[in-house]
Amino acid sequence: MAQYPRKLRKGIRWWYKFDYNGKTYSSKCIYLTKSEARKAEAVKYEEVSTKERNTAQKPVLSLLEAINERLDYVKTKKSKTYYRDNKRYYTILLNDLGNLPIEEIKKSHINAVLLEMSDRLQNEDKDNYAVNAALRVFKALFQYAIKSHDLDIKNPCVGIDLYSIDKHMKYIPPDSDIEAVRILCDEGQKLLLDFVKDTGCRISEALRLKGDDVSETHVILYTRKSKNSNLVPRKVPITIRMSGEKGERVFKRWTDIPRFLEDKEKSLDQKRWSWHALRHRYASLLSKQGKPLFEIMSLLGHSNLETTQIYLQLLF
Repeated sequence: MAQYPRKLRKGIRWWYKFDYNGKTYSSKCIYLTKSEARKAEAVKYEEVSTKERNTAQKPVLSLLEAINERLDYVKTKKSKTYYRDNKRYYTILLNDLGNLPIEEIKKSHINAVLLEMSDRLQNEDKDNYAVNAALRVFKALFQYAIKSHDLDIKNPCVGIDLYSIDKHMKYIPPDSDIEAVRILCDEGQKLLLDFVKDTGCRISEALRLKGDDVSETHVILYTRKSKNSNLVPRKVPITIRMSGEKGERVFKRWTDIPRFLEDKEKSLDQKRWSWHALRHRYASLLSKQGKPLFEIMSLLGHSNLETTQIYLQLLF
């Protein structure tokens, strides 16, 4: 065992490093003296050696246990859609690997799961968006387990590169396709479709809209700039007639992304388009009208111009 000094801006700091059973343990460079680093090293050494001597007593966290704990957290803190996607990707991981102890899962295991997913998607003529989403979900799973249980293991997803994706132009439906779908909608569905088309909002913003946020000329939309951040409001003009009860959601019929749009497109045998395609349509129309880029960015609720410019490359 040994202790080493390092010269930092705030002065000399010490750290320790030692090997035990072929594994290296080291500290951060935080100790003021060599003696302090030596004492901290002795404590860590005793902890490591005790754990190794009592392997039979060492708790083992299984993959299924880790998944269930993570899903409980996601269900409480995240959206229903995010929870559903996590559950789907975790099912794939569990089916492919089995209920291994989480400490036995290596980078090679994760790579094998992702490669199989990518091969299957390519056979279906689909891109690797789902593979990269799965990688992010897996990485969050292991990071959560490591932090929650203070595991002395490395996240097996660290160092795995994202899969390449072919960029495609976003398909924006012509007005004739939108109107054909609209004809098949009931009054509530028509209002939601018209609202998203008229404001260019995210579907989540539409479902969050309350009667308090509606006036004759505009609506107040709320979105999150980052995960777990506070809701940020913005004012967007509106041309359709809207109303709602104070304190009540306007579109309270739905709590998750409505599926009627997809169903009606299939019945009409249309090329697939989504709620988000209406947002791209809105941005494109603003640009064609000569609206300044900063105004378009503000109306879309973007944080930077680069994101807005991506939308404006999709003019039809």
